[in-house]
Amino acid sequence: MTATGWSPTDSDYQARLLRAHEDLRAHAELRATDAPVRDAVLESWRRSLTARPTADASDGTGHAVLEGDDLSGARETHLFSAVLPLLRSRLIEPAVEAGLMVALGDARGRLLWVEGRPQLISRADAMGFAAGADWSEAAMGTSAPALALATAAPMQVVGAEHFHEAVHPWSCSAVPVLHPRTRELLGVLDVTGSAEAVSPLVLPLLEATSRAVQEELRALLPVGRPPQEVHRGVSRRILPRSPEARRPEILLTGRRTPLLRSAAGSSVLSGRHAELLTLLHLHPDGISGAELAEDLHGTPAAEGTVRAEVVRLRRRLAEIGGPEILARPYRLQGPLESDLSRARAALERGDVEVALAQCVGDLLPASEAPAIGRLRRTLDGHLRELLLESGTSAQLWRYAQRPEAAADLEVLMAILQLAPADAPERSAAAARARDLRGESG
Repeated sequence: MTATGWSPTDSDYQARLLRAHEDLRAHAELRATDAPVRDAVLESWRRSLTARPTADASDGTGHAVLEGDDLSGARETHLFSAVLPLLRSRLIEPAVEAGLMVALGDARGRLLWVEGRPQLISRADAMGFAAGADWSEAAMGTSAPALALATAAPMQVVGAEHFHEAVHPWSCSAVPVLHPRTRELLGVLDVTGSAEAVSPLVLPLLEATSRAVQEELRALLPVGRPPQEVHRGVSRRILPRSPEARRPEILLTGRRTPLLRSAAGSSVLSGRHAELLTLLHLHPDGISGAELAEDLHGTPAAEGTVRAEVVRLRRRLAEIGGPEILARPYRLQGPLESDLSRARAALERGDVEVALAQCVGDLLPASEAPAIGRLRRTLDGHLRELLLESGTSAQLWRYAQRPEAAADLEVLMAILQLAPADAPERSAAAARARDLRGESG
């Protein structure tokens, strides 16, 4: 009998785990037939015992296998390097802001990037959880990144579920990332820290980021040209600097600081520049100065102001490698991608998953421009309607984490109707619904 019915954070469960560890140290095996360990963790412990006969076979800390130029080379040749701006905006920045660490590892369990607040990074360094360290199951036993790689499934590991005692103060959630074309294991995304690292919000965030990474890589990787494959068949080649890879892109949803990415790098745009660029992006055949004035300022009389703003934006785009703005009518020359256009296309075809991954929040949430406000309401309304019609409970819960949906009781009720009894989003949605209705627990 295993502990599949218990919560991993339950204190009684954790106490039973500690007794199981004592048995491991004493006998180098799991002797009890009713070992109080969740199925996935129990199987990982057994594999870890095969690799390391006792939990004390090492000092229980990770060791660097990549340093200096070797680490730099591994980073440069991993496909994660091509989507680091996305990983930072979608995962690393919000997780670090919440006081957690993020690790990006390759398919062999080697951590290529580890980011977090300095104090947390210092604590993690003490147990060898650092860039260049091997955190595979064979090297470090049971952990979320090791389990995610071993099972090719999202995993969470809490406290004493870790194989080594040195890691017991930590909790972690991790998801695998697959190559978008070959479907082979590409790497792992991990969030590590306190118990907050296994909250109901973390796995949906990791899974959404994994899907966004695969979507972006699918757009970057040329069709019909298989990647160079080494290290157990995992794609490890550097992306070519093709015109496709250099195509500029603007990120507009869920961001108070809109971002333009191009061959020159990533650049933050001012609010007004982002508004202008959004409207030009949505009018490929052109838009007049008077129409822009109406859309941005609510009156065509502001056309002179718009003209000056376009001049400043044109200069800014030239500095950061963005598209050129032509006049009479105003229009963009050359392609421009955006999370907004991808989200709208996904909504049109009813693809909930891609729409959620691309539309990560309100469109330009700080903008007060009339046209942007209309676009924002239309986009959110369409996404919400699609979710209520055909979204899963997990997808609805991801949507409910957004500030604009925090008090949406209808979405919470839909989650309670759809979620299985043991789904983590069910209890979280029920608690929030009670709070919104002013009910006691």
